Amino acid sequence: MKQLPNILTTSRLILSPLLLFLQPMSGWFWLLYSYCFLSDLVDGLLARRMKLTSEFGALLDSFADVSFFLSVFLSLLPRLLETQAIMVWILVIAIIRFVSYLIGYVKYRSFSSLHTWLNKAVGFLLCIFPLLLIMFHEKIVILILGIIATISAFEELLITILSKKLDRNQKSIIESFN
Repeated sequence: MKQLPNILTTSRLILSPLLLFLQPMSGWFWLLYSYCFLSDLVDGLLARRMKLTSEFGALLDSFADVSFFLSVFLSLLPRLLETQAIMVWILVIAIIRFVSYLIGYVKYRSFSSLHTWLNKAVGFLLCIFPLLLIMFHEKIVILILGIIATISAFEELLITILSKKLDRNQKSIIESFN
């Protein structure tokens, strides 16, 4: 029972890449997507409720989140790359993230993905992205997600540059000044 949160997180880490081999928006895609999405919501909640939070669990969760978000994103990438402007925008966000992680690794000798409110918002929007595409016009969804992802990437970069120590649970750039 003590390993349940980490088991859920590990299952998301392992199963998320399978989304890349499924037809986007198909029944199997939705089934696996739903499991990964729900495991992302439940693992941290369980860890906190069972008082089983740990640095290892937080790091594992970051890797599982990246695995899930990338898998969902790459599954739907052909749909996103209909215009060159979106391709460039996605590339700029990816470069900002890469630079932030590189600086974090050099500075802290560790993977430095942060659990900021904006990163959580981007993660949540990426998780529900397939649902949003069903409910709203595609261009509106991409615009809102792109703006929040850009701001989030810049915020994480600034926090990584300004912080003296790695705090994966820093909620916003404002905490850097407190």
